[in-house]
Amino acid sequence: MTYENLIASMGVSAEKGITEMIQKAHQEAAEIKRSAEAKAEAIKASHCENAQKSAEIERNKLIYNAKAENKMRIIKEKDAVIHRAFFDAKKSLDSFRDNPSYKEDFKKMLQEAVRELEGEKVSLHIDTRDETLCRQVLDELGRNSEIVGDLTSAGGLAVSTKDGKVVVTNTIESRLNNAKELLKREIFSTLFGD
Repeated sequence: MTYENLIASMGVSAEKGITEMIQKAHQEAAEIKRSAEAKAEAIKASHCENAQKSAEIERNKLIYNAKAENKMRIIKEKDAVIHRAFFDAKKSLDSFRDNPSYKEDFKKMLQEAVRELEGEKVSLHIDTRDETLCRQVLDELGRNSEIVGDLTSAGGLAVSTKDGKVVVTNTIESRLNNAKELLKREIFSTLFGD
């Protein structure tokens, strides 16, 4: 082979090698680009998914907090309604003593309270407005007990042992408080359907 042919052959071979290298570089660049785009898409999808999860969690927190606040407002309003109802009931009981059946009611309240301390010498703690009535009831029942006018009440009495260690309160107010605790659920159900 002549020198010129050799050089020409080397040129063709070099050009072929360069073309192959350029094609290979283009293929590698295209593969790198596809790989980078795929990775970018995966990262983007991951970020979108994380952002969506975070948004969902935040949304759920807001809904939960709103429901909790609403529930607390409802509970407070229900308590206020119950409180007003019992306040009005207590206010209406201020005239309980004027009721014609008060003597019989007082008598029953006295008997119930004394029965709790059966066999003990007792003192009857009353509102001074009930002193005459209390003496009449004691006479009717054939009982002799100390009467102490140290109670302020819409009606009823408290009975204590002589040493004062045990006290049984049977007043309109104590009955109303007991009824409040017992009837609260029933009243809620009646008023609010819960």
